[in-house]
Amino acid sequence: MRAQGPLHGLYSADANDDPSKALAWAPTSKRRSLVFFALLIFAVFALALSLVSEGVIQALISQTSITQSVSGLAPVLLIGSVLAFWLDRQLFLASRPAFSVPGEPYDERQQALVAMATRQGLKLALGLMVMVAAVGASPLPAGYSVGVGLAAVTLALSGPQLVLAWSLSPTDFDFSGDEDEDADG
Repeated sequence: MRAQGPLHGLYSADANDDPSKALAWAPTSKRRSLVFFALLIFAVFALALSLVSEGVIQALISQTSITQSVSGLAPVLLIGSVLAFWLDRQLFLASRPAFSVPGEPYDERQQALVAMATRQGLKLALGLMVMVAAVGASPLPAGYSVGVGLAAVTLALSGPQLVLAWSLSPTDFDFSGDEDEDADG
């Protein structure tokens, strides 16, 4: 069964899903540092993928061996894949209040958080489309368009979680239910 919430690449249950462990992600500075790190990783991955893609394109155009370019692609893809899974899990934990894992209710508050993050994520995706179009129209080599385009797609998919990790309040990470009792009393 899938976790309910914003787009999420891979859900695998582990001990960190326990709501009591969510408080570790309550500090705003910790979550915002993760967002900055994720954006940095996206930029570095886009540059690395651009350079490798351009090498492959140039090898195909000049009809030379692409072995060297493809051998450069393997470590980029391996490191990128490992970082993608790690970042996906960290972003899940940093936006945990908007998710409901199997066996937990998915309430109106969570739906509202996801709706807000999705709207903001769509604005991010629109900005990324403009950036990809600008790179494509620029005199930069074609490999850069490929790298920036792929990085933009992954960033657009992660957009709602990045918005949530950035904008959630530290009180959103308190799953104890005390705030409901105070409001009733």
